[in-house]
Amino acid sequence: MTASKAGRWTWARDQIQQLDVEHDYHRIARLSFVVRYGTPMFLHGLFSVAFVYNVGMPAMARILHRGGRGPILRDTRKRNFDSLVFFGELYRHGDSEPSWRIAERLVRIHANFPIDNRMSLYTLATLSCLPRRISEDYLGEHGLSDKECEAQYRFWRRMGELMQVRDIPGSQEAFLDWMRRFEQEEFQPSPECTEITAALAQEWSEYWFPAPLRRTGRGLFYALIDPALRRRLQLPEPHRLHCWLARQGIRALFFAKRWLPDPADRQISDYFGRAYGARPDIRQVGYKAESP
Repeated sequence: MTASKAGRWTWARDQIQQLDVEHDYHRIARLSFVVRYGTPMFLHGLFSVAFVYNVGMPAMARILHRGGRGPILRDTRKRNFDSLVFFGELYRHGDSEPSWRIAERLVRIHANFPIDNRMSLYTLATLSCLPRRISEDYLGEHGLSDKECEAQYRFWRRMGELMQVRDIPGSQEAFLDWMRRFEQEEFQPSPECTEITAALAQEWSEYWFPAPLRRTGRGLFYALIDPALRRRLQLPEPHRLHCWLARQGIRALFFAKRWLPDPADRQISDYFGRAYGARPDIRQVGYKAESP
């Protein structure tokens, strides 16, 4: 393989290696999470699993459930995809005026509900720290690099500041420690958590698996949830085969990314925001009632 072709094949990872995480954290985070590993099936599953972590907080689960009337239950796919569009546009723009407008809108939405700062801080932790936790659990030293994890933390710390989240820990390690302590102190099983998790598992499996394999898809979704968290929240235990398949699937994805060419530049919202046209107008994303 010639040097020029090798450069084309590895353009994204080459840029990540050359960039400085202190100043270029947004570009590194986007190249890593969106371009290199941002296959739609993986992102859809990862963000849905992150949502399960959020409803481990009984108060948050009740807010989102709302007696069965919450959008997460009434129209799970739209609720999921709208969130991915918001996140995708933040990844697209970084710390710039479009992201400032998105942050202002999200602050207005959340102001309609009794979401306190600790709840918002934990949600931010799932975005900032959960990719590292999953990478370490499934891949060890063969997963995301230290630079990629640090860039994710710095990117979401800045987005959290834009969304007026207070008391964000000043380092990735401190935020990860805070996240784990919070789970030990606050997480409890609840009927709302169980029902929302089931809806998320069903939605993901229906979107990606043909009807005969949707039971397997649901099992894979539960297998992607940290086992200790599953037990703590008293969620259904997946079959051992599903756990093995989930682990091997993530390992296969990352192994393939080591050898396959980097994909062309892409954006999360180009895929999940297709219902809104070629370039989503963020003012149109979400429900008119602006519910979380």
